[in-house]
Amino acid sequence: MSKIGTLDFTGISGHIYTFNVYPFKNGHLSNKEAVYIVTRRLVKADSHVEHILSYVGETNDLAKEFASHPKADELEKDQVNSICVYWEDHDDTRAKIKNDLKKRYHPPRNDFE
Repeated sequence: MSKIGTLDFTGISGHIYTFNVYPFKNGHLSNKEAVYIVTRRLVKADSHVEHILSYVGETNDLAKEFASHPKADELEKDQVNSICVYWEDHDDTRAKIKNDLKKRYHPPRNDFE
């Protein structure tokens, strides 16, 4: 995966998480543990970059997660082209980060209770 850059996301808790940003290409993802945010990355005329969030998730294998992702059709409709990744080994920590970010951003492809 070729990194495009980094991007900070702030959870509802106020904690700031720095994510690595990569082009979103199925089959070209690392098989590591991570929290991820799938976005549509738009580069404006003034070179400003905007990310429109579609989904926040966490996994113990990023490559396997997208081999058969349950939201694949919806993400394709959203024209996602970037994946923001926060590498994290611990299951409990990943779940907490995912929930912290979901509560802040309410991505449209996430289910909410």
